[in-house]
Amino acid sequence: MAKTYGLGIDLGGTKLLAAVVDLQTGEVLGAGKKRTSAADGPQQILDRLTTVADEALDKAGLKAKQLAGIGVGAAGQVDAAKGVLLGTPNLSQAVVNLPIAETLQKKYGVPAALRNDVQVAATGEMVFGAGKGIADFVCCFVGTGVGGAVVTGGTLVTGASGSAGEIGHIVVDAGGRICGCGGKGHLEAYASRTAITLSLMGDLKRGRNSILRELAPELSTAAMWPESGAIRSSVLQEAIELGDALAIETITDAGRYLGYGLSSVINLLNPARIVLGGGVIESVSLMYDVAVGYARRESLAAPGAAVEFTRAKLGDYAGVVGAALIGANG
Repeated sequence: MAKTYGLGIDLGGTKLLAAVVDLQTGEVLGAGKKRTSAADGPQQILDRLTTVADEALDKAGLKAKQLAGIGVGAAGQVDAAKGVLLGTPNLSQAVVNLPIAETLQKKYGVPAALRNDVQVAATGEMVFGAGKGIADFVCCFVGTGVGGAVVTGGTLVTGASGSAGEIGHIVVDAGGRICGCGGKGHLEAYASRTAITLSLMGDLKRGRNSILRELAPELSTAAMWPESGAIRSSVLQEAIELGDALAIETITDAGRYLGYGLSSVINLLNPARIVLGGGVIESVSLMYDVAVGYARRESLAAPGAAVEFTRAKLGDYAGVVGAALIGANG
């Protein structure tokens, strides 16, 4: 059988990752990566998309004409039919109605598609990862924001406007913190790496003692926000391993809210499995453990007992693998 290849791009709040993927095996053959920033404008994002795509193709030793298609998963609201990024809470407010699919199709001469980033990651996990062989599961990824996707009967649920699965915008504290989307009390305002960063910055400003003053001195400066985006997950894990009380307290609190959100998902959808991924989940084991504990405790007995929790199998490549599949298959 002749090999077929796809190019997947994961556009997140702090990073942009592209990869050429073998569509038969899910193997990543070459990748390119750049940081993103809340200061990036529309043209900067489009330019960076093509830069990382070119880098991935070069490392894989392939030409664009050899691709079956290009797929992009973006952290935000998308119009899948038109391939347009409508807006995203974790990038510049100027990034609206961005014609991503059209731009890539014109440049590379192959089909291009755009979807929500976690819907894309769920596709990768469904075909090659932790969702393989599972008809009903939910993906929840915790990074700069909190995203989700729902698979029912082996099919990705997109909803009437394409935004089904937005776990990060479940209300967990009515009238609470302002979310990046403008709403109040959303899960993303409590459990994302952005929310964790803001909470830590506030506590350090009020004089709390923490090893984070040494591990992440930028948290104590005005320059941390918004340019750096959020504290690195690996730094949080190191602080926890060193027994830092503030880091442990903050992650425990974030994990508790994540568990609350997941318990609502369990009660509503009764999934067989919940796949947790994203940078915070991959690096910070305490976040995963606390979230799973609260999700089981707060959900109804029957669906809570039936659901299985697992980490995403494809790790950092879940988004690009899923995007490559969607780009190739439309």
